[in-house]
Amino acid sequence: MSYKDEYSAILGLKPSKGARSPKLWNKVYRHLKSKKKMIPIDIKKKNFKKKFLELSKDKNFIGGAVTVPYKELAFKYLKGNYDKQVKRIKAINCLTRDKKNNLYGANTDGEAALISFKKKSNKKFNKIAILGYGGVGKAVTEYISQYFKKSKILVFVRKKKYKNYKNIFFLSWKKIDHYIDKFDAFINCTSVGFLSNRSPLNKYQIMKLNKKVIFFDVIYQPKITTLMKELKKKGIISFNGLEMNLEQAVLAFKKTNKTNLSNKNIKKIMS
Repeated sequence: MSYKDEYSAILGLKPSKGARSPKLWNKVYRHLKSKKKMIPIDIKKKNFKKKFLELSKDKNFIGGAVTVPYKELAFKYLKGNYDKQVKRIKAINCLTRDKKNNLYGANTDGEAALISFKKKSNKKFNKIAILGYGGVGKAVTEYISQYFKKSKILVFVRKKKYKNYKNIFFLSWKKIDHYIDKFDAFINCTSVGFLSNRSPLNKYQIMKLNKKVIFFDVIYQPKITTLMKELKKKGIISFNGLEMNLEQAVLAFKKTNKTNLSNKNIKKIMS
């Protein structure tokens, strides 16, 4: 795939089925009266490496976004050509070009999640639970732990293969019932519930939650997930990932495109 004009793209398994980035980025391109466009590129897992290398050689491809399930694979194929912040996260969601015109990786998920989380609740937390440690989970954990340095961050994972560090502690998902009522805040970083009626927590676990807990579900499609519906029944405050998705799009657009527009103006146009 190659275009006569410069273009950006979002790479994923099926971004053509509902990714917001093309709509958001293209609004800014139209505002700038640019010929550039962002397009969704659906890629099967077996073809990702080939497509990624193909795009890296296409000089009209200026970069863009990477979505599930390829954030960690993209990190791998960049072979060290990424932001320092990405080293620990080991996942990227934003592609740009460096001074040598090589693809360069960054991650805007974590920063966007923190911005969104702080807007909803900027109080102090004793314990914060993070569900999942995939591409999004890694980024969110890094930024949340750095900002809430005095909080204990417990990350629940399916396979406990990670070492604890700083204020971050990894626990097996099987142990979640033992801790479920101990948290001031929950952040769901799994994809469970995305475009489906599934929930990462069952009704029994939701019933055991502290009623004063703040729940951040990073999923934005549907706007009200099954998890959020169940939380509302118990009177628990929750919010989705729409704001986070917008914030990461603003940050990523600014990184990938050479523009004098401020983040504030980019957000205003996208909104």
